[in-house]
Amino acid sequence: MPRPRLLAVGPALVLGLAACSSSIAQSELEAQVAGTLESQFGVAADVSCPGDLEAEVDATTECTAVDPETGEEIALRIVVTSVEGDTAEFDIERVG
Repeated sequence: MPRPRLLAVGPALVLGLAACSSSIAQSELEAQVAGTLESQFGVAADVSCPGDLEAEVDATTECTAVDPETGEEIALRIVVTSVEGDTAEFDIERVG
């Protein structure tokens, strides 16, 4: 049975923005994106992002996910869709 490809399109939720912070830490972002891919597609991809993501609506960054079984690198665009208090929601979509 073929494995589903990482066709990431979906919401993710990041909790725990520091009270005085206006960004999502790189390590937290990578963990949330990897967790979302694993829960939606059953793939424990290695995710790397270039840095922190501003916690403001429409802020974007591009991360890379690597499928551990195939080595395929997949570019992902992360877009913040809402920020309320200590919570930021973002969408993940495959680039290209």
